[in-house]
Amino acid sequence: MKATLFAAALGSLLLTACAEQPQQPRPVSVKPPSQIDGIWYLDQNWTQDARQWYYNTTQGSQIIRYDWFMALQDPQTKEPFVKSVTRYGYTAGSASKWNPDLLPVGFVKDTDPDKTEWIGMTCASCHTGDVRVNGKTLRVDGAVTTGDLYGFISGLSGAVHATVTDNAAFEAFAAKILGPNAIDAKKIALFNQLKAFDASFATFVAQSTPDTPWGPMRTDAFGMIFNRVSVIDLNLPKNNRAPNAPVSYPYLWDAPHQPWVQWNGLLANDNSFEALGRNAGEVLGVFGKITLTPPKGAAHYYYNSTVRGQNLVAMENQLRKLRSPVWPDSIAGNVDIVKAAAGQDIYKQNCESCHALLPRDMTYTTAPISMIPLFNWAKPDDPKAVIAAFGMICAKGVDAAVEAKMVTVNYASDPKMAVDALCRQSATGAIAGVAMPPKLLGGTPLKDPDLAATLLANAVIGAVFGDIAKNPELIGDLLLGDDAPAPWASASSANWSGSGKASGKKTMDTTPLVTPGAKTTDQHRKLATILTGAAKTVSTVKEANKTPMSKVDAAAKAEQDLADTIKRLLAYKARPLDGVWATAPYMHNGSVPNLYEMLLPVADRSPVFKMGTIAIDPVKVGVDSKAADATFLFDTAKPGNRNTGHEFGASLTDAQRWQLLEYLKTL
Repeated sequence: MKATLFAAALGSLLLTACAEQPQQPRPVSVKPPSQIDGIWYLDQNWTQDARQWYYNTTQGSQIIRYDWFMALQDPQTKEPFVKSVTRYGYTAGSASKWNPDLLPVGFVKDTDPDKTEWIGMTCASCHTGDVRVNGKTLRVDGAVTTGDLYGFISGLSGAVHATVTDNAAFEAFAAKILGPNAIDAKKIALFNQLKAFDASFATFVAQSTPDTPWGPMRTDAFGMIFNRVSVIDLNLPKNNRAPNAPVSYPYLWDAPHQPWVQWNGLLANDNSFEALGRNAGEVLGVFGKITLTPPKGAAHYYYNSTVRGQNLVAMENQLRKLRSPVWPDSIAGNVDIVKAAAGQDIYKQNCESCHALLPRDMTYTTAPISMIPLFNWAKPDDPKAVIAAFGMICAKGVDAAVEAKMVTVNYASDPKMAVDALCRQSATGAIAGVAMPPKLLGGTPLKDPDLAATLLANAVIGAVFGDIAKNPELIGDLLLGDDAPAPWASASSANWSGSGKASGKKTMDTTPLVTPGAKTTDQHRKLATILTGAAKTVSTVKEANKTPMSKVDAAAKAEQDLADTIKRLLAYKARPLDGVWATAPYMHNGSVPNLYEMLLPVADRSPVFKMGTIAIDPVKVGVDSKAADATFLFDTAKPGNRNTGHEFGASLTDAQRWQLLEYLKTL
């Protein structure tokens, strides 16, 4: 009997071998994955030096004193708190010359000019993702982190509070900071400093507590940035709003090449100054500091901040070289070429009009995007009607505007993020009436109140101006672009540690940017070139702004501009999908666990699923909700979590969905 079964099995194997020969390796234009210290890295056009520099370079974030952070104990584990950061989903760092203290990826030391050292976050903390498949861990640069930002800040707050409320914990902390033989007077002074930080940071955490938990892999980025700038930096608690519109961390490859960035296309990205502004805004959202007071005068027309402009420019140049990760056949399993070929035709017919293809074998300078409007406007050509509909949406919600027949829904994805980002108003306090950029360069003075997005733009531009004024060498860095040398291989690499040193050159006088007729220097003319994205001098900008306009015409233009802005920003971005396999969960709010469900009707998608794991499902391509470390329950019924919209695959047969899914692996 056993012999018969063996023979039958052998015959079956032989027949299978005849019917289906072993698949040849799929030709791809990248090097195979390489293993370093147990982690597999994909060829994304970065060297290990480039990667480690990026992981460990400060951008100006300052959460807590560095020595305090390193001395804190986690009250739950009784281990140093720094070792607990990975408990909140952040990626473990590796030993390198850039990371002598073995900090987690994206957690870095920042040093003020007075030598005060801080722990802060950088881009890599939220945009570096580990992926586990078939028992192997891959590190994907520019991908989604599994980090839980709220979990981290609340955990840090808890560790600080435990230290100031337990004598033994404080004594151990003080011994690490002051030494074992410190006098009582120094301990008391340290205690009072830590207690004050405990109170202020606890307030920040309370103000950052969402009604709908974000969980891992998401945050309400705009809500957090708006709160930081309008509440903390302006010291106006009345501006606080619960950050209730969480979004997935967007993946970064291609981002520097897109004309508009953020899920709702809020920020223009046409030149190096706009890119620096976008990155400076991110710094302010993750504990960068800025002093929002009216400029001291024309010669000092800016805001002081901790933004490290030179590092941000170097990071942007680094990201411009980053390419998307290729599906690793040798680790995740071979792509079915027959299905993928059929899926390619389906993609061209159904997807390519919104999600452009970026050929991997070609260099590119522009990554085309499509902005998909959320609404159809009843009177799209009437600015008053558009503004009135927008007012209804902000005041009473989308359903009220639909019921009033002012709009209809065009794209049914959860609108909360786009609506919140554009509707929110903030008091502008001390900087009401300040224009950033200056009026001479086309800036408009802040109203009180004003849109929170306008306030943020004002703060960001003022911070960038301040960094340029104090370090005019930044102008040259902005002009270099792709010609910039590798920061880790050049003299400027000394800045990676966050020394905050001035360049040694005299602070730039900003008077020509503010006062008509003031004498310009070569620095000012270069800055104007950067600001305008063309070879214009400050004087030509000034002349352009002299064109007379009646009050009636000006009001009509302002009204039309506002209506156009509303229509443009109440939308979500469709971007190229290269490397999309490594970016789960999907939709702007992370409400769909895998690519297969993205091709299903909404009714057939998972209403709840578990996430937070680095494990991916290589079949459905997305979060492996069955993994043991998938512990956060995502509920699509909660506000901001809707998984509606993007039903472009609903009309496909299931066979076509699997073919399209196989093709998506190849992008």
